[in-house]
Amino acid sequence: MPAMRGRPFPFLHRLPTLLTCLLLWTALPALAVQRPPVSGGLPGYEHTAWRVGQGAPGDIWDIAQDRDGLLWLATGSGLYRFDGRRFERQAAPAGSHYPSTNMVTLARDADDALWIGYFQAGISQFALGQLHNYGRDQGVPVGVVPHFSQDHEGRLWAAINGGLRWFDGQRWQAPPASAGLPEHRVQWALHDSRHTFWVLADLKIWMRTAGQTRFQDTGIEVSQMATLVESPQGEVWLADRVRGTSPLANAQGLLAENEREARRLPDLVATRLQFTTDGALWATMSPHGGVARIIFEGTQAVRMERFDSPHGLTATSAVPIIADREGNLWVGTNLGLNRFRARSVHTLAVGPSDPYRSLVRTRDGRVYGYGEDLKPYDLRRTLLDGSAAELQAAARQAPTPIWQFDWVNLARTVEGRTTLIPLPAPFTGQPLHALLFPDDTQAWVCTGERGVLHYREGQWQREVRLPEQACSSLALDGHGQLLLGYADGHLRRMGTTGVETFGATQGLSVGPVTAVLQRQDLLLVAGEAGLAARVGEGRFVAVRTDMAGVLEGITGMVADAGGHLWLNGSRGLVRLESSQLRRALRTGSQVTPRLFDAVDGMPGIALQSGPISTAALADDGLLWLATNQGLAWLDTTRSHVNTTPPSVRIGDVLYGSERQLLHDGLRLPAGTSQLQIDYVALSLARPERNRYRYRLSGVDDGWQDAGSSTRAYYTNLAPGSYRFDVEAANEDGIWSTTPASRSFRIAPTFMQTVWFKLLCTVAVLALLVMAVRIRSGQLAALFRARLQERNGERERIARDLHDTLLQGSQGLILRLHAISQSAQTPEPVRSQLEAAMQLAERNLAEGRERVNALRDGPFAGRDLASALADVHAEYAGHGTNPLRLTVEGTTPPLQTDAAEEVFLIGREAIRNALRHADASAIEVELSYGTRCFMLHVRDDGVGITDEDAGHGHWGLQGMRERAHRLGAELQLWTRPGLGTEVALAVPARRLYHRRASRWRWPWSRPNHD
Repeated sequence: MPAMRGRPFPFLHRLPTLLTCLLLWTALPALAVQRPPVSGGLPGYEHTAWRVGQGAPGDIWDIAQDRDGLLWLATGSGLYRFDGRRFERQAAPAGSHYPSTNMVTLARDADDALWIGYFQAGISQFALGQLHNYGRDQGVPVGVVPHFSQDHEGRLWAAINGGLRWFDGQRWQAPPASAGLPEHRVQWALHDSRHTFWVLADLKIWMRTAGQTRFQDTGIEVSQMATLVESPQGEVWLADRVRGTSPLANAQGLLAENEREARRLPDLVATRLQFTTDGALWATMSPHGGVARIIFEGTQAVRMERFDSPHGLTATSAVPIIADREGNLWVGTNLGLNRFRARSVHTLAVGPSDPYRSLVRTRDGRVYGYGEDLKPYDLRRTLLDGSAAELQAAARQAPTPIWQFDWVNLARTVEGRTTLIPLPAPFTGQPLHALLFPDDTQAWVCTGERGVLHYREGQWQREVRLPEQACSSLALDGHGQLLLGYADGHLRRMGTTGVETFGATQGLSVGPVTAVLQRQDLLLVAGEAGLAARVGEGRFVAVRTDMAGVLEGITGMVADAGGHLWLNGSRGLVRLESSQLRRALRTGSQVTPRLFDAVDGMPGIALQSGPISTAALADDGLLWLATNQGLAWLDTTRSHVNTTPPSVRIGDVLYGSERQLLHDGLRLPAGTSQLQIDYVALSLARPERNRYRYRLSGVDDGWQDAGSSTRAYYTNLAPGSYRFDVEAANEDGIWSTTPASRSFRIAPTFMQTVWFKLLCTVAVLALLVMAVRIRSGQLAALFRARLQERNGERERIARDLHDTLLQGSQGLILRLHAISQSAQTPEPVRSQLEAAMQLAERNLAEGRERVNALRDGPFAGRDLASALADVHAEYAGHGTNPLRLTVEGTTPPLQTDAAEEVFLIGREAIRNALRHADASAIEVELSYGTRCFMLHVRDDGVGITDEDAGHGHWGLQGMRERAHRLGAELQLWTRPGLGTEVALAVPARRLYHRRASRWRWPWSRPNHD
């Protein structure tokens, strides 16, 4: 047998090479993954925390935002809502209860109903103030509900550990067995924008594309509690707690394994994922580690930023993360709630470290920053991520000269070499108050107490056209004319034809001038006391705002191409809309500025003591700001405007010591006159900057500006129906599209009802009637008293007359009679005495009649007709001058005093007819009408001449006086030879007694008149 040559087992010497290749092949996947550099903190975001000790709930497992903007929190202790200011625990509606307080999942469907998934208690739906619970009897299997997802048809799906389910409106249904999906360990469900249905079940990924009925096993295994999310670009990403985070699919479908592996982020072990509109990926780390943010350039992750409890996160264990409709990121932890808001202003971390940093804009539109060492930094947008050395190296390559200063000298840097330019004598070494660099070769300087210097082409020149007064600010207008502001508040404009001065006479009153800006025809002058502006050649007008102090201490002003005015002041950076400013100047109204402060990333406030503007706008759109905490920038090419109009939620109404939700149709109890109404805008970006206005119908004539107050107070409210309207504006002045409204009614007390007012009216009328009756009774009593007094006086006079005059007259008649019967009395004398005695007897009889009338009254309460008949009988005798007496109507009860007056008038008329008319017949007619009493006395005698009637003969004057006192009308008709008629008309109310009422007031007294 031939011998073997060479080495035995020749492959042994190649074994090390083979092993090396094998190790390299197995390590290729690990070398292909992405491990971006990690930095601590989120410098581009402002963080706000609400901790358990500050009212926030703990163990926040999920977050959802409703259509109005309210945040809902699923926690281990129940359901909470958050409006940006207050946390409120949402109690179950009356008559219902939550199956458990351990809630882990939330979702809002297309109808804005809130779906709640529990740890081991099924599912609930909270909508329109009602709670519906679904458990095993309604098709929900036992197990945790990790996630809800809604398909493009509006059908709601639930990933439940016990199986996938969909809601048919009444029950939760399982997909058919033909769908090919495992019935257990379902941990996530996602419907992407291409209508592909992704399900994580049985530790695998399943997918069902649009139009298919069966799920496909992708063959990709996942760990427990893996989750899915879709990016704005339409990519589906997987968060796996073992392998990290990686993309899963794109618009073309499932990604190839090598591509998934090449883009995998093994260090991003996440619980939940959330993409933002800028393409960044946010994640809550599992099981600990806070929050991470991944920045991509294309498909390559270039940086990871981590934010954990040392940076201010409420706890290192975080689960839910969502982006709200305003772009805020919300993260829930087991110890509170966190908000991340993108900063508008960014601090330059690698800029000059000197206490004083300055900015200068060169002719080519670049902005450079520098400190006291005069080493410039190139601040172009493309260099912001570079180091300090890179920024300084770029500045040394500047294509145009760079102007600088060191407080007493100017400096000019050309091609990296800096040359100092001292001020000319006698200003050498004096401090600089204001600087302006119009171009590469010119400079204007205000220095010392009186110097305004112009540097041009290497030569200094003092401006003799200006007064010997150093200015505090310099600028150019649109025509290249020099604008100079002064510490005494004046402004001067120097042109080719002369110098124009503006002061208080022209409306300029802002204190020491700190900055000047000319924008087209709009001229702004800022001072320590505020801001003034004018349009064209008009007067200066003070710019007013509802934010106190926001326009004070402005030391830098620029205008961008979009019409925005940017003011760097002592409260931060202020943005004004030039169109709004012009309108405010024209109407005298207030402006609504947007303030960018520390919450927006502003590192401090504007420098207040420099000679150069603290704001500079570069041609690349970056606005640079010099603050007392360093240099900062804002990108003016972005809007920085929260365009989402806020919704307003009207909360409780407080009346007295009671509080309840103000809903439409609420009826408040009677006696309510003071109200407190709570409301809040559901704008979560800057809730402290929200502004409100409200009105109450029937009380407010127009909108009432409430500022930032979230309560309205009303007093002295009357009962009735009211409607309360409230609107809100966010931090950028965007107002609600429609006001929130609630109607309510205040019930009246009994004293405020119509019935009470009618009752009061009746009572007042009754009091008036009672007062009239009482007064009438008093007057009647007074009249009776006076009548009794008069009757008593008449009786006294009658007695006196009877005892004196009548008795004396009777004695005199007897004496005359005795003399006439004497024998010594001659016959002629006797005849005269008898005639005299007859006359005296007649007078005595008439006197006796008068005395009797005084004592008993001529009427004495007799019937009026019979009394007048007695008068005729007394004076006419029997058989002569017959009387015809006629009475019409029923005789009513008569008032005694009025009836007596009527009787006296009738008696006088009858006596006149008997004594003077020589009548053959007399007619008396009495007519008792319902409204009037008529008395007629007629005779057929000789009549009365007009002369006698006019002079009031035969008692006519007395008859008229009595009729006037009675309120009656007396008429006389007469013609010589044809007789006379006297007519008296008396109103019934003056003669008749009123009929007694069927009822009378308890306090009234019966009338016994």
